[in-house]
Formats: sequence, C-alpha cells, structure tokens
Amino acid sequence: MKIAFFSESYKPYLSGVTNSIETLFNELRSMGHDPYVFAPDYPDAKISENIYRLPSIGSPYPKYRLAIPRPFEVLKVLKEKGINIIHSHSPYQLGLMSMWCAGKLDLPFVFTMHTLFDKYMHYVPLIPAKLKEGFMREYIKGFSNRCDVIIVPTQKAKEYIGSTGVTSRIEVIPTGLDLRLFDKLDPRGVREKHGISQDCIVLLFVGRLAKEKNLPFLLRAFRLVQKEINNIKLLLVAGGPLESELKKEAADIGISEKTIFTGEIGYPEVLNYYAAADLFVFSSLTETQGLVLPEAMAAGLPVVALNSEGVSNIVKEGESGFLVEPSENLFAEKVIYLLLNKERLNELRISTKAYAASFSSKTFAGNIEKIYLSLPQ
Repeated sequence: MKIAFFSESYKPYLSGVTNSIETLFNELRSMGHDPYVFAPDYPDAKISENIYRLPSIGSPYPKYRLAIPRPFEVLKVLKEKGINIIHSHSPYQLGLMSMWCAGKLDLPFVFTMHTLFDKYMHYVPLIPAKLKEGFMREYIKGFSNRCDVIIVPTQKAKEYIGSTGVTSRIEVIPTGLDLRLFDKLDPRGVREKHGISQDCIVLLFVGRLAKEKNLPFLLRAFRLVQKEINNIKLLLVAGGPLESELKKEAADIGISEKTIFTGEIGYPEVLNYYAAADLFVFSSLTETQGLVLPEAMAAGLPVVALNSEGVSNIVKEGESGFLVEPSENLFAEKVIYLLLNKERLNELRISTKAYAASFSSKTFAGNIEKIYLSLPQ
C-alpha cells in the first residue's frame, strides 16, 4: 500500500507525535509498504526521500510551524504516486487539506488523535478560555465525523472523543516503540555532561516546558523530596516557552542548585537520559498517552505520575509505577518511599521493562495495517 501521512508535527520539530509518525513510517516500510509524509518546511529541515515539505509560517508555540496549504499541488503529487490511503495526524490546516484531497480522490481517510486539543487552547490569544475549549470540542467533533476511522492511543481517549458526539469508527491503538533502541543505552555520558556524580539519585522528566505539563507542581513536589533525600537531582530534559519562568520558580523555592534544565535533546539520544535516571516523574494532566511514559518503562525506569485519564491507561499500578492524586505531599511521599526502598524499586525496574514489551512498534504497525486493510480501497 501507498500511504500519505499529513502532520504539522514532524522533524526537525521534536515531539511525541513526530516520534510516533517516524516509528510508523519505518515499520510500514519494513513491512513492504510505501509511506510518504507531507509536513511543514523548517529552516533546518533535511531533504529526505518520500518527505514533501510545504511552505510554512511561525505559530504562537515556539519552534512549531504551520504549513501553508497547497491543495492542488498536493493533489497532483498524490495522484502521481498512486496513494491508496490518506492518514492525517492533525485536524488543522494539513488535516483539512488532506481530507479534501481524500474526497477528491475517493480515498479512505484515517485520523490519529494524538492530543486532547481543547486542553491546548491557552496558546490562542484574546478569546476567553471556556469559549475556546467549547469551540475546539465542536470543531473536533465535526472533523472526526467526516473520517472513516479515528485512531486513539488509549481507551480513555476513546471515551473522551465519544463524549463529544463523534459517531465515526474509533479504534484504540497505543503508539509503539522501536524496542531495539533500548538494548544499548549508555548513561555514563549523560551524568558526565551534566556534572552528576554516579552515586547521585536522579529524578527525570522528559517533555515540553509548557503550561499543559503542570511543571510548577513537579518543582514544588521535588522541593519536598529533596528535604528528605539530600544527594538528589531533578533532571528536566525539555525545552519550551516556560523555561525562564520555571527556572525563576526553582530559584524562588530554593531548589535551583538541584534542578538541571538540559534544553531539547534529540531522538534517540534522549533515550540515554532514561538510563541515567533512577525514577521517572510526570505531572501532566492533559495526555492522551504520553509517549515518554512507555519510553521510560522500556528503559526499565519506574514511573510516579499524577492520576489522569490518558496516563492511567499507560501506567500499570504497582507493576510499572504508581499513580498519585494531585497533591504535592502525596506525590513526594510516593517518590521518597520508592527511593528509600531499593528492593521495591529494583522489583519495579524488572516488571516495568517486561510490561513495556507490549508497546512494540511492530505490533503497533501491524494493528495500523489491519485498519488500512479493513477500509474499502
């Protein structure tokens, strides 16, 4: 099959969506399919086979670019390549354009909802939050009901999108990981690079320094942890619009010397950071899945996370980590408990890595292939 992916999130922009598309692209190729990607152009984007770049402009979110649709130009390319399936990973400009192309070519249209889009409307200025969230829910409902299939990563995400009034077919397929990348992780360079001694305990967060990740909560919880455990660091492997604000907050509450902001780290280099840590900590309440969670598990890194809809479908309580209600004290208590109970922490390392095998990229791609084959060609 020849499949056309459309997404605003794609290399060199770093995100879980980018990694998900790249993983699926590579696995489908290995299965004998011919995937293509249509994405925004970036100043530092590399020319790659089967990747089509569209002119783009900046967006309110730093480093993220919005494609300028070229529907007739893209339609011509899709015809020339003999595309069989159009699969959008966005409901925005490229999603609408690819949906139009699918209609013109009478092709099946698949949409993966990677994100709870109404939780990100704070990036849209001037309009009151409630109006923005209500508008986005209605927009996603209208877009989704024009799709042949919607793919979501968790059952909770399926329930959420169903609650908006979506009646299209919805399939739950967790995003996959190339588990081969986790076989030769090397933590030594990470600790040396950031001046962390080998006996120091490391708590790790990987993601964006953005409002939706709820990072002030994490900083305040870490403040409580480091009062009980002295030889410890919080490693924030991320870039984002709140970097300056979060650094100031860390200084204000007296943890800046124990908090390390690394900036963005590319993939797969970032996987070594999981191997260099003792525990993964996650405070987001807006995830559909949170690809960093299965990444941590695949590296044998137990998770302590806030109990939210998307996360609760990924973290298996007592087997791959623990889910905590949104209380800084409770969060800190669970982290301290695990760090002081090495035997329990080591048990979790073993069971966490075993559990991560269920997120194999081959299984992921195989399930996507089954959906493609179920659609009328």
